[in-house]
Parts: sequence; C-alpha cells; structure tokens
Amino acid sequence: MKPLGWILYVNKNLFLEDNVTLSESNKYCEGYLQPINVFISDDSLKKVAYSLLATPRHTNRILTATKVDGQRVIAKKYIIHSDSASEIIGEIIFFIGIDGCSDFVLKNFFIDDVQPSVNGINDRKIKQKTKDVVKMIALGLDRDEVSELFNLTKRGVDYHIDVAKEVLGASNKSSMVFQAMQQGWLTSHQHA
Repeated sequence: MKPLGWILYVNKNLFLEDNVTLSESNKYCEGYLQPINVFISDDSLKKVAYSLLATPRHTNRILTATKVDGQRVIAKKYIIHSDSASEIIGEIIFFIGIDGCSDFVLKNFFIDDVQPSVNGINDRKIKQKTKDVVKMIALGLDRDEVSELFNLTKRGVDYHIDVAKEVLGASNKSSMVFQAMQQGWLTSHQHA
C-alpha cells in the first residue's frame, strides 16, 4: 500500500540526488530546516505544508488533525541525507492510512515516485524572458507596464506569469515572487 499523500521540504536549490538516505525521525521542530522548495502530492495538503513552516511549535497538533481525502492519517517523517556530502537535504512527511505502511515501501515510493516527479519539475527550462517578467512584477510594475517595457501583449505577460507560477508551484503572484526570490531569479544578470 502506498502513502495517501506527502509533503517534501528541500533545503537546497538543486535536484534531489540519486544517492540519498532516508532516516525516520520522530522530532518535528529540529530547527535545521530552512526549505527553499516545498512540494506536495496534491493541493489538499498545501495548507498543512505551509502551516508546518509558519507554526512549527504546533506541528504535532497540525499533523494529528490532518486528513487526506476525508480520512484520518498517520504522519511518518523522514530526514533526507545526501550520501555524497553527508548533509541534510530536507525532509519528507508521508501520510499513510491507519493500516500503516512499512519503511521499505515508503523509501521505495520516495525513490520511484517522489524523486522523479520533483526532479521533473525542476528540470523544466525557464526562458530568461519569463524570469525578467517576474523580476519586473517583483519590482512593483503592473501588467500594462511590463507589457510596454518588453513589447509584449498583456496576454503575453500573463503567459509568462502563468508559466512561472506553474514551475515554481505558486498559487498567486505574491507566492510566485517569493519562490522566484528563493530560486535566485531576482538577482541581476551576470554578463561575461
């Protein structure tokens, strides 16, 4: 039986390596986690994922109250270590049914399903124009101003915003700007 859902917090702006180790952890407020990326298996866990970041002292209460598809679940947390650098890459919280799920199944699910889906998101190439549009939005320009600046139609500006939101996993412009900042999109260009 596979997990009903999962939340993945990744500390670094990089692909999840092939060689990682998962170790179960019962602690939820260890203080080492400063995620750059947050990935969720489905939108129903978005509120839980961000609540855990905003109020870590309430982690046990939040996880106890979490339901997936209307059913109570058990949360199992694993720390993700890099085999090559022996550093913590992040953590994943699996939500499993009351029947439980073995560590072996969860670790294989991580390798077979979670890693490829997350790396597939990160692997998408972003055009510099999209990053430039996001940068202008972050600076406070509205759609009309960005359209005029880059000689794009308003729909063209919306297209770049939609692509950025999809790639960054953002649900609105504020979240898009925050995620873009975390990804390094808002830094100035480096010319050779």
